[in-house]
Amino acid sequence: MIVENDLTNRKKIYLAVLIALFLLASALVMFTWFPSPSEILWGGILVVWVLIVVFWLSKIVSRKWNKYVARKFIHFFTGGLVAVIAPYIFEVPTIPVLGALFMALVTVAPRIWNKDLDWFQIEKNFGDTWFCISFAILFLTFWYIDKVIAITAALFMAVGDGITGIVRNKVYKRHVKGFWGSVAMLIVSAVIGVLYKGIPGVVTAIIATIIEKIPLIDDNISVPLVSAGVLYIIPFLMP
Repeated sequence: MIVENDLTNRKKIYLAVLIALFLLASALVMFTWFPSPSEILWGGILVVWVLIVVFWLSKIVSRKWNKYVARKFIHFFTGGLVAVIAPYIFEVPTIPVLGALFMALVTVAPRIWNKDLDWFQIEKNFGDTWFCISFAILFLTFWYIDKVIAITAALFMAVGDGITGIVRNKVYKRHVKGFWGSVAMLIVSAVIGVLYKGIPGVVTAIIATIIEKIPLIDDNISVPLVSAGVLYIIPFLMP
C-alpha cells in the first residue's frame, strides 16, 4: 500500500510539473506576442476541432481500420490542417504554439497514469506527443523568419509521413517502414515542397524521406526539424 501511494504521489508530481511548465510557457508566449480577440476565438475553435478529431473521429477510424491509420488521420486533420490555415488567421505565433503544447500535454498526461489513448497511441511510443512539440518549435522559431518553412516542414510530417502510414497499412497490412510507403511520402512531400518552396522544397522532400527511414530518432522530431533546417540553409548555399 505504501509503495502504491508513493507511485501515485510521483505521478501527481509529474503531472503537476507538466502543467506548471505549460502554464509558464503560456505566460511567456502570451507576454511576448499577445493575440487579438479574433485570434483567441479562432484558437478556441481549432482546439475544439482538434479534440473532436482526437477523441471522437479517430476512434471511428480506428474501429474501421486500426490505430495506425487513426494516427495518420489525426496527423492530416490536426497538424496538417492547422499548418495550412494558420498564416491566414493568425498574426502572431501564440495560438499555434500554445495549441500544440496543450495537445502535447493532453497526449502525454494519460500515459502517466498508464491509461493510453489506445485507439491511436502505441505503448512506449511518444510520437504523437513529439509531433505536437515539433509543431510548436517550428512555428515559434520560424514565424518571423519565414512562415513557409514552418508550414512546409510541418506538412512533410503531417501529410507526407501521414500518407506513408496509409500506404504501408494498405500494402503490408502491418506497421513497417517499407519501400512503397517511402515512395508515397516522397511523391506527396515533393508536391508540397514544390508548391511552397520550389526546387529547394523538392530537395528537402527527398532528404525528409531519407530521414524518415532512420530509426535513431523519432521521425516526428527528425523529419520536421531537419526539414526546416535544410529549407533555411539552402538559400545561403545557392549562388
